[in-house]
Amino acid sequence: MSTENATILAVDDERELVEIYRTWFDGTYAVRAAYGGREALSAFDESIDLVLLDRRMPGTSGDDVLDALREDGHDVPVVMVTAVEPDEGIIELPFDEYVIKPVDRTKLLEAVDRALTRAEDDTASDVLDALGDEKTRRCCRVLNGDEKSAREIADVTGYSLPTVYRRLNTLRQAGLIDSRTTIDPGGDHYEAFTTITERITVELGEFTVQCEPVSKQEI
Repeated sequence: MSTENATILAVDDERELVEIYRTWFDGTYAVRAAYGGREALSAFDESIDLVLLDRRMPGTSGDDVLDALREDGHDVPVVMVTAVEPDEGIIELPFDEYVIKPVDRTKLLEAVDRALTRAEDDTASDVLDALGDEKTRRCCRVLNGDEKSAREIADVTGYSLPTVYRRLNTLRQAGLIDSRTTIDPGGDHYEAFTTITERITVELGEFTVQCEPVSKQEI
């Protein structure tokens, strides 16, 4: 994930405050609005790079939204922006930054930048970990620019199918490949894998691989 052109979901039951956030981030980040917890959960999708989340909202609270996102497996950075002073109860909450209202533009921008940068660093680490394995690198290189089934990758590399599937799973978890179910001329379904948008170049010793991490909309 890149901090440039990130999309933020601003969640607060105070509409005026959400509009202030939109003004503050104008020209830096795209901002989508949700005026309550349930609306936030409905509005959230994989194109969201960060959530600005009010903690105290009627009905579905910010804590509820955060728990729901994590339970669904979303590791999107969350910046809590709230009038609730931190206490022992926040220790177990899986947020990335905690900002107390009233907040000024500079402090909020700094908190958002920190959260996005940490998320980007984590993604880069996952990529390096994945490509540290020679067989994983070769599977990625075979896919670079083409769409292939696991069996086709096995035929090219000479690896067994279980080995190929393990490496493909590693690449997918690192956000380097995507897959789709397709149908061959005989009518059989199979999974086709490919590298995707936003090119990365990773150099490991004498080996250089160019892979393209999956855009969040396509996962």
